[in-house]
Amino acid sequence: EETVRRLVIVPFAGNMKSFSSCTQINLDLPNWTIQYVAVNSSDKCDLYLQKHAILVDVGVLKELPDPFVSPFPEMFYIQAKLAGISKTVFPQTFQDGRRLFASYHTKQRRTEIRRRQFKELYKKLQIKRIIRRSHKVITKSDTKESGGGGGSHHNLVLDTQFSSSNFSLPLVTEIDLIGCERTTKSCVGTVYNNRPFYIYLDKHTPPCCLDKLKTTFNHVLEEFENVGIRYWLDNQALRTAIETNHLHPDAYEIDISFNVNDLERSNAMKKSQNKPYVDNEGFYWIKATDGHYFKVQFSKINQIGVNLLPFEINGNEVRPSGFFGWKAKEFSADYLHPMSTVLFLGKSVMCPNNVREFLDFKNV
Repeated sequence: EETVRRLVIVPFAGNMKSFSSCTQINLDLPNWTIQYVAVNSSDKCDLYLQKHAILVDVGVLKELPDPFVSPFPEMFYIQAKLAGISKTVFPQTFQDGRRLFASYHTKQRRTEIRRRQFKELYKKLQIKRIIRRSHKVITKSDTKESGGGGGSHHNLVLDTQFSSSNFSLPLVTEIDLIGCERTTKSCVGTVYNNRPFYIYLDKHTPPCCLDKLKTTFNHVLEEFENVGIRYWLDNQALRTAIETNHLHPDAYEIDISFNVNDLERSNAMKKSQNKPYVDNEGFYWIKATDGHYFKVQFSKINQIGVNLLPFEINGNEVRPSGFFGWKAKEFSADYLHPMSTVLFLGKSVMCPNNVREFLDFKNV
């Protein structure tokens, strides 16, 4: 007998008409991302949020890795989405039975259990970014990206009031990042041959790491420009800046080169010459053990960050000052006179002139 590869969703009569029930799920596993989008079409209903029953062929259950794992039914629907199983919302409803979780205590306990279950779900799926697109009245909290400030609270749980059923209200996008906090290690992990582990899994740098890398870069840029350090964006970050004005999806560090004669202008770099220094905003300045260059990390524990490469300008030659490797290549001072600029991460950043020729000379 042929298996009917379809789920039938039967709503209950007591569901709130003021809230939308159907949600579309978009999974982007190479970018560690799941997106929930409120829809008013049952044809795109990947996940039903309000009270309902699910009618499904037993053969379909056998296709799914773990159909009843918590949180149910969300994980069930995600597995069905990945398996390409279609869904139909039945036009009739079931009558409501006895209410569950009616008391305040049981509601709170269930909410906490669900929060832990969703946290485990995203860990299993290796999700680092949650995007929610719903229709609602805009408040101040909706205009901010959750998780961007390094806080530990994350809005992980989807509830029945995810979106208004009034689709004439504004479409609000909320983004929550999981991982890569000041008090946790970077998700980048160990780098082998200039390739982090996730590259071997056909994934890009986790979005939470890219976010903290951008934050650290902006902090360093502000410091350098405030004290008048002569710097230029360098290496792979410079290459992607002139091509896209953004970070490369696989970036895990940013290189900024600077004139070593300006080192004393930066209080943070000056202090970090002798021992690691934590500035007022929690960024960790450290002198590298494998050469006389500096690194600014998001925090002491979280090592995602920016490399500061000192160069000495001697006549018409620009030479690396005490560091080694492929980044330590001499070049003509003509590339720095005059300096040019490139738009990078929304800012105008200093860079060498004839930048493509400069990068080709350095084999970047």
